[in-house]
Amino acid sequence: MSEVSIGDHLGRLNIALQALETRATRGSMPVEELSEVKRSLDDLRLRVWALLKAPHDRDPATFEERFRVRRATELCVRLTADLRAGLLNSEHPEFADLWIATMDLSQAIHTARNQPAAGA
Repeated sequence: MSEVSIGDHLGRLNIALQALETRATRGSMPVEELSEVKRSLDDLRLRVWALLKAPHDRDPATFEERFRVRRATELCVRLTADLRAGLLNSEHPEFADLWIATMDLSQAIHTARNQPAAGA
C-alpha cells in the first residue's frame, strides 16, 4: 500500500473546511462545533510547528526568527498584491492600524540595522 501524499491530505482538509464554511453560511453550525474545529486546527498547527523545528534543535531561536520574518514578508507581499489588484477594499478601517504597524516596523528595522552589533 502506497503512502498518501501531503497534497492528498491537504486536499481532504480543504474539502472538509469548505463543507464547514457552507454549513456556517447557512447558519446550521453551532458555535461550540466551530470552537472545537478551531481547537483542533490550533493543535494541528502546533504539531506541524514542532515538526518544522525538530531538525533545527541546535539553533531553534534562529529558525523561529527566520520563519517569523519570512511569514511576515509573505503576508505583506500578498496583501500588497491583493490591494493593487483591487481584491481588497482599500477603505477597510483596519488598514489604518496596519499602516501604523508597518511604519513602526519599518522604523524599528531601520534603527536596529543602524545600531552597532552586540559585542562589537
